[in-house]
Amino acid sequence: MADGTSHDTRTLTRQDYLSDEVYELERQRIFHAGWMLAARADRLAAGNRTVVDLAGESVLLTRDLKGRLHAFANVCRHRGARLCDGRSDTAQGSLMCPYHAWTYALDGQLVATPHLDDEQVDKAALPLWAYHVREWQGFVFVSMAKDPPAFDAWMEVHCAELLSLARFQFGGLRVGAITTCDIAANWKIVVENYQECLHCTRVHPELVELVPLYRTGWVTDSERDDGGVALARGHSMASDAVDLPLLPGIGGADAADANSYYGGTIFPNGFIDVTGTCAIVSTLFPKGPHLTTMTMEFMFAPTTIEAPAFDPTPVVEFNELVATQDNLVCERVQQGVSSRAFEHGVLTEKDALVIAFTKHYLAARGPLG
Repeated sequence: MADGTSHDTRTLTRQDYLSDEVYELERQRIFHAGWMLAARADRLAAGNRTVVDLAGESVLLTRDLKGRLHAFANVCRHRGARLCDGRSDTAQGSLMCPYHAWTYALDGQLVATPHLDDEQVDKAALPLWAYHVREWQGFVFVSMAKDPPAFDAWMEVHCAELLSLARFQFGGLRVGAITTCDIAANWKIVVENYQECLHCTRVHPELVELVPLYRTGWVTDSERDDGGVALARGHSMASDAVDLPLLPGIGGADAADANSYYGGTIFPNGFIDVTGTCAIVSTLFPKGPHLTTMTMEFMFAPTTIEAPAFDPTPVVEFNELVATQDNLVCERVQQGVSSRAFEHGVLTEKDALVIAFTKHYLAARGPLG
């Protein structure tokens, strides 16, 4: 290249981060054509529902009274009104449109149309528009594609790092705390920041005290083949050692797992972070090329959460601190790539995971135009 860089050592371009046209291609070819991480299943008890925004599509997740999980367009079949806002933690068994009171069972079937009898409305022909939904170890994935890619094969291609951590038995964990924030940055900038630690010494002084390897700028330990890095103290990501029980299956022969941190990307819109006592799933909800909402769900063993003295505050506060530090620099990158001078950045050997993500993203998105 004329600027002395090759395609393997270049970041994405200004257009990739800022363009509405690129974001629309991402919606068509990535977010709405494959599978997206949507929620943790244990937050949805029988009779409950929640709403998630998946790259501009309002999706209604329900668990019917028989415990079956469903995903629907959050749209009434009558006149197109939005059905639900937010979340319900109360078993209701039905969904009523606030416009004309058309009512649906949690499996999507239309069950009531006030002032209109069966001769005027064929209820059986008007269920909610359904999306595809799959649950893997308690993670809920949704596809809005008419014919989505086979889920297991898709996971092997896009979620290999999550699959490699399956030994932590995520399906048996429960959410003990939740935080949400908005980041004024493109979702890809948030992912790229997660993939490298050249910024860690300057941006995360507390984190490098806990994970000494990060002082070197590397995110993986070349002397380990399991992807883990050693924690300097304790079994959790917190400013001080936290007296919480280990996750199920950790201990004994798995002593290394108890004193290590493992991380992985869930393409396109999530991360998983695991220590001896807690697993954290961070889900990204893109709101356009300039804004991303992130939800962090802190997962523990059920017996840990049920204990009278359970207090996740130190773990939550430490990870919120690190996230806030990350979010600020991501927003600075968003501001910087908006400059007319920026065409692309430069990647180095220690940005290997950023390079891998860039290649993966471009292959999934395909060419512009």
